[in-house]
Amino acid sequence: MKRASLFAALCALIAACGVAGAEPLAVEPTTTTPTIATTTSTTSRSAPLVAAPEIYAGFDPTSLPPHVTIAAMAKGELAVYEAPTHATPLRTLPATTILGTNTVVTLIGNPTPDGWARASLPGRPNGSQGWIRIEDVDLFLVDGKIVVDLSDRELVYYRGDEEVLRTPVATGTARNPTPTGSFFVTDSVTLSNPTSPWGPHALGLSGRSETITEYNGGDGIIGIHGTNRPGSIGNAASLGCVRLPNDMITQIHALAPIGTPVEIQD
Repeated sequence: MKRASLFAALCALIAACGVAGAEPLAVEPTTTTPTIATTTSTTSRSAPLVAAPEIYAGFDPTSLPPHVTIAAMAKGELAVYEAPTHATPLRTLPATTILGTNTVVTLIGNPTPDGWARASLPGRPNGSQGWIRIEDVDLFLVDGKIVVDLSDRELVYYRGDEEVLRTPVATGTARNPTPTGSFFVTDSVTLSNPTSPWGPHALGLSGRSETITEYNGGDGIIGIHGTNRPGSIGNAASLGCVRLPNDMITQIHALAPIGTPVEIQD
């Protein structure tokens, strides 16, 4: 990265580690983009944008199974409109995230015949939505979802209606709770030191902390990651992120690509 180390970007990404003075950690991005996405898709800032496969043309979105999510990868900076009739964008998303991942949003419903789609957006406020032009994105399918239950302090990954993985987790404290709502995975990274405070892998989410608005230059992005404090699992111990045992985050990292829906519920 030209502007900052990947470690600094990771610190900005994850608001829930709560580890002061941690040693710099190298992040190893990957560059795969699946047809029906089942692996991670992350690029470095210096790399060209990775285009999602052109799979949308030729299939009927109304015939998709209910568990499949249509995700959209930005071809560059992504203009977001309050409505298709508006000429001026409401906001513009950058081409890549702070970690250099191609910006992704998830669609709400199907694209319109005239080339628009309503999308869930990353960033504040949580739950933001807007309209995007289909010509500005590449569409791909995500077959799977993550559900986090804060009361049970448990994470479950589903593929369709099938439960694939279940694990206990650590969540935010009463002072810095893990936000609830519907989010999606925006980043997926591998750390060179698997014994780091973030474990071997970390997923960045579209959601933001409700109590932390700035963290090492970022804006309190919520993450799902491993830990070097296994004793914290099952407790309310983080600044808002969801901590997993390292063997479980390794599996989630392999299963859940960017664009994967994440439901966090009480």
